[in-house]
Amino acid sequence: MQRFLKNAMDINNQETINFIKSAILFCHVIEQSQDDTSKEFAKKLAGSLAGLYAATIALPSYDEVEDDYIDLECKVTEAMYNSVVQIVSDKLGAHDDFLTVDHVDMQYSDTPIVVHVSEDIADIYQDVVDMTHRIQSADNAIMCAALKESSDHFHEFWGQCLTRSLGALHSFISSPDEEED
Repeated sequence: MQRFLKNAMDINNQETINFIKSAILFCHVIEQSQDDTSKEFAKKLAGSLAGLYAATIALPSYDEVEDDYIDLECKVTEAMYNSVVQIVSDKLGAHDDFLTVDHVDMQYSDTPIVVHVSEDIADIYQDVVDMTHRIQSADNAIMCAALKESSDHFHEFWGQCLTRSLGALHSFISSPDEEED
């Protein structure tokens, strides 16, 4: 315990603050998208993803944080997750699906895998919302553990979801304008 307290990080650094701001902006883009056209939504989402990526890779290391004994409560329910999938899928329509060779299931396939931007975004959203919810606790140990977990998950999983989806969004944004429904 003494070692943990000695190594507890001061999260009031610019990198961490930028990460939290980027996470909140990302969530805001999804939650406040009802009046956006598909292209407007895609542009806002791509911008927030790029900012979130940049802020996440700039985070200080949390390797010294021992989070094994800290119970990190999850805020995002299955219903919330499914709601995000539906919001993003509805906004992107046919542009929600894309082919990739950059997927964990590719090892079992010799053809590209169909992936959905909406599912990648929901995976990212789940981790980011859980992290921001934990940050609100104002308990330094919980905040550090939450930042460590989110950073670890970024490197293990959702960073790849982010870059994959950003590529698909870029293709949609850069495509000639189509008539929107």
